Amino acid sequence: MKKTLAIATLLLANCVLFAQEKLEQTGKVSLGLQGFELSYEHPFAKTFIWESSLGAGVGMNATNNGVEYNFNIPNVAPFITTGAKWMYNFDKRVAKEKDTKNNAANYLGLQTKFSFGNDGSINFQNQALLTDIHWGLQRNLGSKFTINTNIGLGYMHDFENTAGSISPILRLKFGYRIF
Repeated sequence: MKKTLAIATLLLANCVLFAQEKLEQTGKVSLGLQGFELSYEHPFAKTFIWESSLGAGVGMNATNNGVEYNFNIPNVAPFITTGAKWMYNFDKRVAKEKDTKNNAANYLGLQTKFSFGNDGSINFQNQALLTDIHWGLQRNLGSKFTINTNIGLGYMHDFENTAGSISPILRLKFGYRIF
């Protein structure tokens, strides 16, 4: 009986340790500078995650001279995003026995965001597509909460002005893991 209990304990400990060494599928609700979103992270390789989300928040406009971000609380702009993240220091965090729960790691990302715009907004918000590359980090704030921030550079195309411009990227969002 003692041998069986010891073997079961070792197998369980090994399963728990192994589970923490892999990226996880997660569904989150987030609130941040860009607005409110529901997102899903799906690992597709050892250190790569595909993230897709839908939400409402900041509207976007592009001109030949620059970009505008408009946040109007009663008239938020719906959006969808999708992109890949390379969690480049995930294995190093595992080796140093740092927390990797909820895919906590530094990453390089490529993201595309389509804003549907909002004609009813005081600050006119157009349909726009933003594609960017960014560096970021994702960390835990407790067992279910996360913080995710990134900085980068992208290109925004405004479908209504038929204009495009380079755009700086700065994101900060707090998330709650729902599964």
